Amino acid sequence: MSYSYEKDSTYNLFFRPGADAFGYSEGEVAEGRLLRLIEGMEDRGTFSEGLVNSIDDWSTRYHFSRSRHCLLRPLDIQLGDSVLELGCGTGAITRYLGETGARVTAVEGSLARARTAAARCKDLPNVRVIADDLQAVDAEGKYDWVTLIGVLEYAAAYSSAPDAYQSYLASAIRHLKPGGRVVIAIENQLGLKYFNGCSEDHLGTLFSGIQDLYLPRGGARTFGRKTLSQVLDRAGLASQTWLYPFPDYKVPNVVLSDVALAHADFNAADLLLRNISEDYSGNMLRHFDEALAMRVLAQNGLLADLSNSFLVVASLAQEKAWSPSAMAWAYSVHRRRTWCTETVFEAASGQKVQVHKRMINAQEDTSCDFMGSQRLSLSVADSAYFPGWQIAWSVLRAHVQHGDIPHVVEALTPWAQHLLALARFETSPLSVSETTAAAGSAPAGEGPVGEGRAPAEADTAGPGNEPERHGALRQFSVPGHHVDHAPFNLLVNDAGEMNLIDQEWVVSCPVPAGWVLTRGVLHSLQMGVLPRDQLGNLARVVIALADTCGYDVTSDDVQKWLALETKFSLTLAPRKASHALSDATRLPYSLVSEALSDLRGEVEGARQEMAQVLDKLQSAESHLAFRDEENVRNLTRIDQYQTRVKDLERELAAMRNSRSWRWSGWLRALWRRRRI
Repeated sequence: MSYSYEKDSTYNLFFRPGADAFGYSEGEVAEGRLLRLIEGMEDRGTFSEGLVNSIDDWSTRYHFSRSRHCLLRPLDIQLGDSVLELGCGTGAITRYLGETGARVTAVEGSLARARTAAARCKDLPNVRVIADDLQAVDAEGKYDWVTLIGVLEYAAAYSSAPDAYQSYLASAIRHLKPGGRVVIAIENQLGLKYFNGCSEDHLGTLFSGIQDLYLPRGGARTFGRKTLSQVLDRAGLASQTWLYPFPDYKVPNVVLSDVALAHADFNAADLLLRNISEDYSGNMLRHFDEALAMRVLAQNGLLADLSNSFLVVASLAQEKAWSPSAMAWAYSVHRRRTWCTETVFEAASGQKVQVHKRMINAQEDTSCDFMGSQRLSLSVADSAYFPGWQIAWSVLRAHVQHGDIPHVVEALTPWAQHLLALARFETSPLSVSETTAAAGSAPAGEGPVGEGRAPAEADTAGPGNEPERHGALRQFSVPGHHVDHAPFNLLVNDAGEMNLIDQEWVVSCPVPAGWVLTRGVLHSLQMGVLPRDQLGNLARVVIALADTCGYDVTSDDVQKWLALETKFSLTLAPRKASHALSDATRLPYSLVSEALSDLRGEVEGARQEMAQVLDKLQSAESHLAFRDEENVRNLTRIDQYQTRVKDLERELAAMRNSRSWRWSGWLRALWRRRRI
């Protein structure tokens, strides 16, 4: 290490004595809490479940979310590569880079954050953290990669140079090896979310960025695609490769390349269907559904220009531009670390696309106990890409445009029919005992529906357009590898052909067909801006959909299947409580209204109990107030008595000092003798 730095062994941190502190901070309390949380973790790795369990607000989510590292995973940074991370923050990206085996030098201007980053990487000998000014850092040697992640936008705030952005880029370039690359991650000034009612990330106000209302000097600012490319060109970084992280570079779960956006047979928008743009200031206003809009943008070649963030890999003009190994990446990391996956889409010869799905932590077990004696496992496999559209698109459109049960059921019916064609007349071992009792002892069938699936009386067709009736859906099951048979995984091409993809979850026994139907509806209706939602509750949709397919379902059935889905979700989750903060999931009001209704009695009981407590408290307060008043009156009287005593003492003293008192002394003595 350079002689200009000293080492703080407590934090495994290098610092320059007397260097000015960097002003970026969330406040002493928040920064101190982050450090304490890190220091309290035995496992400080990228997939630490302890860190996930610590997420309870946007600050902890930003610093501890597993999604952070997904930004750089497509870069394929190799073992032994040298990386200089300028502006490492609390070390979320630093930790990932260290785990790749790269030789990492991480620089952070804030001493508090540098300490947290150093503590996070304390067990990685290939990582060193320096607290210093990003432009003045004395980093030894040259590097294969220099990163500016969430940094360039703040250049004008922390540099006095005439052109702060060129100054920051020049500082990065001076550390490059020949053939080295600068990595820039930054928000898009023209991101779609900013047109849709999201506040500008740095200013916290609506439409500020797209109107270029940034401060002329000293504040943060972002750029559009063309403008940012020009900024990089002026710095000499003319060889540029552009990637697009969604929903943004902060917490990405999908990364697209220009190849993916231009490929004739690749539907990039399919990967964005469940991406939720966020307003980090908390504003919930939305004008339109972004997923539907992004599909239109993709079809018109505008998705790159209006993506919410950019990830640019740039090198000097004379260097060959970096080329990604694939065209798109999708990550599922909000699970138990055992089941975190990466799906990579690669362009093959003849406009073909190959899909490679792999476990990120491949050395770990991929199965666990589920519902007693059954097993739940993760299945990953390579496959050919099927150029079609998810049925979930039509569901989303119907939900947003109409928001009523008939249209939503109509959109869901092709998928439901495809699923229930696999149903067998048998009770799943996963069925709740009450369900089995209500259904009676149903003998196990020997074939799919239409091949001895149900008693003869259940096969009679209804009048008119009524579907063929099959009986109660609770009596039917589907094979355990069809747990993931959802509208997101059923594709339809222009010829009307259907293809089932990405069946990653496998249960070791047949599963209730109603559960799979319910979870498919549930996850489909989690999407969208819903100004017209008239669905009521989830049970109504499931019952109507099942009826359309010729099956009978009750509200009680749906509640039992939802309970099974809850157990399934908790089995997958890295934390036992709701983890909406960690993965940005959401539920529309229509889907939780029934649950809210069920909780109303509990809430009302709690409210009454609280009212009783408040009454007792008010009574006690009144009593105490009365006693206080009485005490005040008594104290007032005591004060008056004490004052009167003092007055009498003064009068007595004055009398004893008077001449008459002294002259009448012989009379008082005579009076005492007479009394004796």
